[in-house]
Amino acid sequence: VVLNVTPFHAEGGGQVGDTGRMICTMGNVQVITTRMLPAGTVYHLGIVTEGSLKTNELVQLEVDVKRRNAVARNHTATHLLHAALKRVLGNHVNQAGSLVNSDRLRFDFSHFAAVTAEQLSEIENMVNNVILENANVGIIETTQDMAKAMGATALFGEKYGDQVRVIMVNDFSTELCGGTHVSKTSEIGFLRIISEGGIGAGLRRIEAVTGFSAIDYVKSRDKILADSASALKSRPDDVTTRIDSLLTRVKELEREVEKLSAKVAKAAV
Repeated sequence: VVLNVTPFHAEGGGQVGDTGRMICTMGNVQVITTRMLPAGTVYHLGIVTEGSLKTNELVQLEVDVKRRNAVARNHTATHLLHAALKRVLGNHVNQAGSLVNSDRLRFDFSHFAAVTAEQLSEIENMVNNVILENANVGIIETTQDMAKAMGATALFGEKYGDQVRVIMVNDFSTELCGGTHVSKTSEIGFLRIISEGGIGAGLRRIEAVTGFSAIDYVKSRDKILADSASALKSRPDDVTTRIDSLLTRVKELEREVEKLSAKVAKAAV
């Protein structure tokens, strides 16, 4: 469906398109995604769930705001993550692809080695510090030349016209972007990196969660820890000590088994 005007944000720059509902005079449409034609025309893909719709009909549009807000949290967090990667790993880091949806963010970047646990912790802490600062997320439209003079980073896969949109978070991050974003960093809640690994020669991939997804992730980890502690008959704080003790005992038993096996073999002879 193509409309003369729409509040739905189209898929682009790694960000998924908006979903929601289209309420027509004689029916309803469940919008499953929003995309854009090369010429810039936004179109809506959906399923007619009731009745029918026709051309030149007045429709009421309802964007899934909860989902859009989750996507915005992940998109702004992606910008902060990019800036943190450059600060911790070096300016050679460049975006090589991304995916921003309501569940998580995925960021591909150029780097010559695996990111260490200490570096990941530093990157995560750096992003969360900016989030907790409750910094304003500024959005301006300007020329490409002016954006370059401001030091704005161009994102992989996006095409830019003479007029560009710049997303700024204090002096921490300045990037060209046409996506949806939060107005203040505190709306992100917090960021948790859940994986990092290689996807090709000189390319790495980080996946992270924010907002309610980050809360759910931490809760799932807490449950795993609680279940492990229960199986080991210990407190969660003592799980590591308990595992070390059991591993030591296993090694002792293995040595005893070897001695007994040798005695049995000798007796059989």
